[in-house]
Amino acid sequence: MNPEHRLDRIDINILANLQNDGRMSNVHLSEAVALSPSPCLQRVKRLEKLGYITRYGAEIDINLIAETIHIFTQMTLSEHRLTDHQHFEKEITKIPQIMECHLVSGGGFDYWLKFVCRSIQDYQRVIAEMLNADLKIIKYHSFVIMRSVISRRDYPIKELWDKG
Repeated sequence: MNPEHRLDRIDINILANLQNDGRMSNVHLSEAVALSPSPCLQRVKRLEKLGYITRYGAEIDINLIAETIHIFTQMTLSEHRLTDHQHFEKEITKIPQIMECHLVSGGGFDYWLKFVCRSIQDYQRVIAEMLNADLKIIKYHSFVIMRSVISRRDYPIKELWDKG
């Protein structure tokens, strides 16, 4: 590993704090990680430059804006050539209702997707459009999320960090 990319305890604390509150001021961040403001800011800029921090944003409570339904969907493609996967992956990035897509193994299907839609009817419309779009989808199974017990957005950075 390039020494410039090596993280220490302070870097990990900076990332954990910013992940929890991306709008935290540099003064508050420097206090939280026990570092003076100027070196703290230099570290943040370094972490951004190296790609550890990829973006800042706001977490929105969508249920205050609109009623939604969240659905996990397993999808299987009829063909498994690289070009088929590339085409599928490129085209689904254009569908705003798809919040996540993961290529998976070991489950008898190819992709695990998470949709957010206004209703079951809206979801059915999106699926119909996908089936008509020549994405080579041979089958799909839908799982309506009744209630989310855990929905974390922050990674357990401190627990995952290689301290060795």
